[in-house]
Amino acid sequence: MDPKLLLVKIVTLLFKESQLKDAAAQSGKLVKPIVASIKFPETGLDFDRSRESMQALRATALWMCDNPPDHTYDRGALLQRIRVNVGEDEGLYYAFEQGLVDSDDLDLIKQQCLGLRFELRAYLDQAKVKEILKKAAMKVQFNPEEIDWRNFVRDVHAELEPYTSSAGDEKLEGMVEQIDISDLDGMQALMKRAQAETANEGILRTGWQGFNRMLGDHGGIRRGESVVVGALQHNFKTGFTLNLFKHFALYNTPWMRDTTKKPCLVHISTENDLQQNVLWLYANLKENETGVECDLSNVSIHEASKYVYEKLSVNGYHIKMARFNPSDMTFHTLFDYITGLEAEGYEVHGLVLDYLNMMSKKGCVDGPHGFATRDIFRRVRNFMSPRGIAFITPHQLSTEAKGLVRQGVQDFVKEIANKGYYDSCRTIDQEVDLEVYIHIVKVNGQSYLTIQRGKHRKVKITPEKDLYCVLPFSPVGGILDDINGKDSSRKHPGGGLAGSADEQPWWAAGEAASASPV
Repeated sequence: MDPKLLLVKIVTLLFKESQLKDAAAQSGKLVKPIVASIKFPETGLDFDRSRESMQALRATALWMCDNPPDHTYDRGALLQRIRVNVGEDEGLYYAFEQGLVDSDDLDLIKQQCLGLRFELRAYLDQAKVKEILKKAAMKVQFNPEEIDWRNFVRDVHAELEPYTSSAGDEKLEGMVEQIDISDLDGMQALMKRAQAETANEGILRTGWQGFNRMLGDHGGIRRGESVVVGALQHNFKTGFTLNLFKHFALYNTPWMRDTTKKPCLVHISTENDLQQNVLWLYANLKENETGVECDLSNVSIHEASKYVYEKLSVNGYHIKMARFNPSDMTFHTLFDYITGLEAEGYEVHGLVLDYLNMMSKKGCVDGPHGFATRDIFRRVRNFMSPRGIAFITPHQLSTEAKGLVRQGVQDFVKEIANKGYYDSCRTIDQEVDLEVYIHIVKVNGQSYLTIQRGKHRKVKITPEKDLYCVLPFSPVGGILDDINGKDSSRKHPGGGLAGSADEQPWWAAGEAASASPV
């Protein structure tokens, strides 16, 4: 932007803000770095006063930046000062005169101030982008031998990330969408979309009736929700989330926001090999279908992949499975991967990431212990939510939670719910929409998965009795899907089916200690 025009906009903004008498709406701190950064070309002509004039105008702008928020400007006095600054430049003086207009229309002044702030923020962002690229270019041109080329592009990308929004768009930073409730057509369209996404067609049901009840009146996971599954080591976190991924494909008909796109479900692992997860899905699907234990020793990856594809695509979903090295994978990598799928014509409905916390925190805001972990959860949720992507990730529980098991705490998942027993960061719950806690308990040699729901960001309250359930492990097929049959959930480890005569656990009331947590 031309330095003269820039100074006109800055002085005009500060003058108009003073008319609002609102100390909280002053932009002195915003524009001062811009004023200080303005540079003027050198001139060797004694009769050319343009440089001197611009320096005087910059001094006036800095003076206005330093004035207290409640400072009131006299228009005539300010224009006199500007007249002295600009000398004989009548065009420049006229530009200031047009901007510094007294008005009693506060709404108009607010709109004018908002527009000027957008322009100046865009200029500031562009200046920072130029500075970042200039430094990077200097390194490439003059010190290439000192560059860590493996991470150079990623480092520059991380510096540029805060400025990836469209500069100059007159839209508040971070705004996803807005609605004016007086716009009946807009309201109806929004309500129609909300109804569709929370009706059976827009909900991602799971294959377990007890777990679906836990999710309240929707009976499944809503698109756009971020879900964290907390458990101790070796307590079925990967198996649980792989089951959810399988359920989404098997028991849901895609509801499309954009009917020109292709529905897609994505599973990303940062731990297991891809073939390991494919074989797990193959065995689980086979055993649930046949009831016969699957022998994987003679099964080819090609056969397993084909079978898994045929089963999981039955309702029209395109299935994407990938593995990333967590040391090299940042949230930028994840966002670029999803954006790439969207560019290929896919509409992603669900994403299971095993595990988010194992990813590199490069580019996240650093701070006290746990700050970067919370930041990556926040960034991922903010990316997935407006796209309508149900995001699920398991997360390790803390050593304090493990200590509770050593102490023999009964009803472990009930005890830890909503108390922040997460590894790396105790406040993850503030960044997600849904918390699920799972833990394996053995009773009389039989394994059960206890499940407790924690926080759930939704409108209607789920009955307390539905926030906990127990699912038995079968010798064949793991935890069997029951969505199309009899409810297999229990109220207690070792108890009979919910609603049956032997619903209570097999032990007497005083013998609960015979249940051993794993």
